[in-house]
Amino acid sequence: MVTEGVLDVPGAELAYTVQGSGPLLFLVGAPVGRSGFTALAERLAPDFTVVTHDPRGIGASSGGANGPITPALLATDLLALIQRFSPTEPVLLFGASGGAVTSIELLTQRPEMVRLLVAHEPPLFTLLPDADTVLPRAQAAFQLAPSDPQAA
Repeated sequence: MVTEGVLDVPGAELAYTVQGSGPLLFLVGAPVGRSGFTALAERLAPDFTVVTHDPRGIGASSGGANGPITPALLATDLLALIQRFSPTEPVLLFGASGGAVTSIELLTQRPEMVRLLVAHEPPLFTLLPDADTVLPRAQAAFQLAPSDPQAA
């Protein structure tokens, strides 16, 4: 059974989906929202209570027009969502891409709320010891068009 809802947070409304039963597992993405986790959530639902959401300004969530959307703001939103389902117990997090950055930020703000975090491909190139070499290459890779022969 899949349940959808909306959580009011300061400056936004967060659309979320819950399915399954078992330990709480939050699948967090950005810029992809809950639609990017549909198949994974269905596969995990027999073993976990899976919560997905659209971060502010994405999908069915509001709140993207009133200033910059920072990892700290998204982590505050994620914390509010976690506390909606688990006010005191730590939860499992899987963050992908920008959702990994959000989850890492939450871990730094409120480590007691995170039981386990899997941070999948966080785009944190500036933190690498060779960032001056890697960052220009990463930026160039993202600027290549899919039909560009150099992208292959």
